[in-house]
Amino acid sequence: MKNYRIPRLQNELKKLFNTTLSQKLNDPKLDWVQITEVVLSRDLRYAKLYFSHYNNPAKHEVIREHLIKSSGFFKKQIAGAKIMRTIPELSFYYDDTEDRATKVEALLARIKSDYDDDDDDGYDPDIDIEDYLDDDDYYNYEDEEEDYDYEDYDDEGEDELDLI
Repeated sequence: MKNYRIPRLQNELKKLFNTTLSQKLNDPKLDWVQITEVVLSRDLRYAKLYFSHYNNPAKHEVIREHLIKSSGFFKKQIAGAKIMRTIPELSFYYDDTEDRATKVEALLARIKSDYDDDDDDGYDPDIDIEDYLDDDDYYNYEDEEEDYDYEDYDDEGEDELDLI
């Protein structure tokens, strides 16, 4: 049976931490910092918090240090919300998903620019292939049907197929 408690708690903690960061914690060094993911251990004693900072120019390690210093305040928020009996130990990690996505987009844009056809080689995906084939290239099955002799058909072969 699947346990739905841990994912539900992770989601609630993520909401609580983001509300705390944006409304309750008055640290200008943590402006634009957002918790992107919360991962709880099975025994609920440890929580990994992944953060990102889109418009904050500070380095990842500086923001991580400020989050670690604020972890006591986060724990008080968990206790005040009364969503967990035990307060987990918090550890913070930078979520580099946005950085990796930017690199992949840049790579795809470079590949696309390498294969863009500025010189028109005449390729058009909307062209119908039948416009380019000669009528002689088609195999006419109707002509073959006229040459076929139906009297040579063996009725015994049909019974053999039924047995298979």
